[in-house]
Amino acid sequence: MAEIWLRPWALADPERRHRIVLSGKPIEIDRAHAASLWVYVLGHGETTINGREEVCTPVSGFKLADQERSLGLLPLPLRNRDGTLISVNGQKTLVHWREAPERPPSQLDPQTESELLAHGLMLRAEAVWNRLKDVETALKDPASLWPELGRRWATDGEYVAPQMDIIVQHAFRLWRTIEELAQSPRRVLRRTHHHLPVSRVQELDRRSMTWLVRQPGETLAERAGNQQRILAVARDENFDTLENRVLRTYCEQAWYAARDYLELNKSKRFTNRPRKVDAFARATRRLARHLGEQGVRFVDPGVTPNFVLQHNVNYHRIWSAWQDLLARERVLDDLWRWQSRSWEEFCALAVVVALAGLPDAKLVAAAPLAFLREQNRGSWVAHDNPLAVYYLPNRRLIVEVRFRMAKPDKRLADFAAPILVRYGLAGDYLGFLKNVVVWPVWAICGGLIDSERADLERIVVNGRGANVVAAAIIRPSADESRPSDVEGSKAGLCLTLGTEGIALKSALASLTDLFTATVTEAVF
Repeated sequence: MAEIWLRPWALADPERRHRIVLSGKPIEIDRAHAASLWVYVLGHGETTINGREEVCTPVSGFKLADQERSLGLLPLPLRNRDGTLISVNGQKTLVHWREAPERPPSQLDPQTESELLAHGLMLRAEAVWNRLKDVETALKDPASLWPELGRRWATDGEYVAPQMDIIVQHAFRLWRTIEELAQSPRRVLRRTHHHLPVSRVQELDRRSMTWLVRQPGETLAERAGNQQRILAVARDENFDTLENRVLRTYCEQAWYAARDYLELNKSKRFTNRPRKVDAFARATRRLARHLGEQGVRFVDPGVTPNFVLQHNVNYHRIWSAWQDLLARERVLDDLWRWQSRSWEEFCALAVVVALAGLPDAKLVAAAPLAFLREQNRGSWVAHDNPLAVYYLPNRRLIVEVRFRMAKPDKRLADFAAPILVRYGLAGDYLGFLKNVVVWPVWAICGGLIDSERADLERIVVNGRGANVVAAAIIRPSADESRPSDVEGSKAGLCLTLGTEGIALKSALASLTDLFTATVTEAVF
């Protein structure tokens, strides 16, 4: 049996309304659905997506040793026109999700409603990436990782320096190079043939002489005709060289990369880095337009650099910078496909930061973290479990955060929750540990869904056998300038999480309130 799941908790929901059976017939995903999709297979089965294996990312801890089942997260497609072909044990089903946006081209000024939606979604993916890169910054002092992360996220956005993106490095390193190339871009003299006045003729070749002898007349003046012009060799300046094509292409891509950076850091636009990027963007835009007016064309990726690009200092810097932007585009492609995985990771870090706000909480243990040089399907942070352990001396409670556990408690595996908060009395080895399950739900549009609060209430009731005492759903914020939207009670919480400013701070405070009400008021 194989199914498409619209929510990761579909197995824990007795109403089964989040499950669609794959029967071989084409499936249309409802227009109202705007979150991720999962493929559930009960029994042994070989699953391929569009003819490729190992495309789905397995949900950690869902597969059991004594039961053949699997749950895989589908990536968001770059292009969505033809649908997604899912094959399980040879049975193929075409799934159409027409509301899923396509990856917006980087060199595009969005105009239509769908283009604006896709552009905003790409900016959110980059904003989440920036929050994950805060881990890399905080790891300069591993002993103070979590306090530093909490400080950066709890501080108003305008007072924290924006991330050192690749376009910022270019703005500081290449501004003089752009100025020098704008003053004197390299040009070549090409031999062409024009009808020139006799007085300006400097060179005749075989073609010119052949033309001349065919003209009527005895003398040169007679053969030149009434206008006194003959076909001769001329040397014209030409800017359309490979190195200038690379230069124009880089300038265009740098402009759009700078545009995205400035949009992401609107609240910090008066700080040094955004101002430098803004000036650099204007300079590259002017140079790109000037080269276009001179007839310089664009160049496609994959060209072989010529001698000038390899050995001329300024052009070699531009070539290297262009390769940096091309590599960045490949990273953004993966960010687009695996936005939901990056969102899970961001939410897990937010839960750890929120727990630090518990009354008298002391961080007593933390897993070593490493920020990866290359992402692993949207995941940037390598870690062990538990992520962090807090001790509440007044209540003698131990609280730990577990993220993507490979082998969680068997009774908790059905919930497919990537984040589990477990707590119990210190030293009570025979006591039953209580659990709070947390689902980060990535969505195309931010905001809460009315029906999910009822889902949480049913899940908590059905999870008593697994000692589930509370649950939380974290969705993206619809507006970064507004506080987090919150719905719920002591046993369940639906909230939105922003990536900066008040939308991030208020969400962290709401999570702290949930854990305070759940953990500190627990009865053992």
